[in-house]
Amino acid sequence: MDSTRVSLLAAGVGGVVSTAVVAVALTRVVTLGDALVWLALAGVLVLLLVGYTSVFADENHTPGTQQRYDWIGLPTTITLFRGTIVAWVGGVVALVLVGAPSARLAWFAALGYGLAAGLDSVDGALARRTNRVTALGARLDMTVDAVGLLVASVAGIVLGQLPWWYLSVGVARYAFVAGLWWRARTGKPTFDLPPRESRRVLAGLQMAFVPLALAPGVADQWIPELAALAAGALLLGFARDWLYVSGRLGESTRQKKPAPTDE
Repeated sequence: MDSTRVSLLAAGVGGVVSTAVVAVALTRVVTLGDALVWLALAGVLVLLLVGYTSVFADENHTPGTQQRYDWIGLPTTITLFRGTIVAWVGGVVALVLVGAPSARLAWFAALGYGLAAGLDSVDGALARRTNRVTALGARLDMTVDAVGLLVASVAGIVLGQLPWWYLSVGVARYAFVAGLWWRARTGKPTFDLPPRESRRVLAGLQMAFVPLALAPGVADQWIPELAALAAGALLLGFARDWLYVSGRLGESTRQKKPAPTDE
C-alpha cells in the first residue's frame, strides 16, 4: 500500500471514529435505536467517500505534472472532513424516515451542511496558498460539492423544509454529466464550456440558501419564493451550459472534448 492510500486509510479511520462520537452525542436527542440507524447510514456514506477517494489516489499530483505527493495533504483532508459532515447530514434522512423527531434534526442538518459549505472556500484557498493543488483534491472537491447539495436537498425535502421539486437542484449536475455521456456514446460531438464566473456564484448561492432553508422557523414563510429563485437561477445556468457543450451556442469551431463520465 502506497503512502497516499495509507494517509487515506488514516483519514477514513478518523472519519468513522468521529461519526461514532457524533452518534453517541445524538443519543441526547433521539433514542439509542435511532442513533444506531443514523450511525449505520452515515458510517456507510463515510466509507463510500474514502473508497471513492482511494480509487483515484494516483491523481495525488499537481495537475499537468507527475509530481506526486506522499500524503493527501491538509487541503484534501479538509475536503474529506467536509464529505464526512455531508454523510452526517445524510444520516438525518434515515432518522426522519424511521419517525425520529424532526425539529432538532433540522437544526443539525442546517448547521452541518452550513459548516460543510463554509469550508468549501477554505480547502481550495489553502491548497493554492501552500502549493498543494492536486488533481485528486479538485476531483474530490467537486464530488463533495455535488453530493452535498443532493444530500442536503433530500434532507430538506424529507424534513418538510424544502419543496419536493427542489430535488431538481440536487440532481442537475448528474443529469448534465449523464447527458454528456449519452452524447459520447451516440457519437455526437461535445464542446468545451467557455469560462463563466457565474457558475461558482450560482453554486455558492445554493450553499448559502440551503442551510437557511433547513433551519426551522428562520425564514419559513419566504422559503417557497427563495427556493424558486435559487433553483431557477441554477437550472437556467445548467441549461445555458448544455447549449454550449452540445454546440447550439458559441462558435462551431470550438474544440471538442470527451465527456467527463468518471466524475
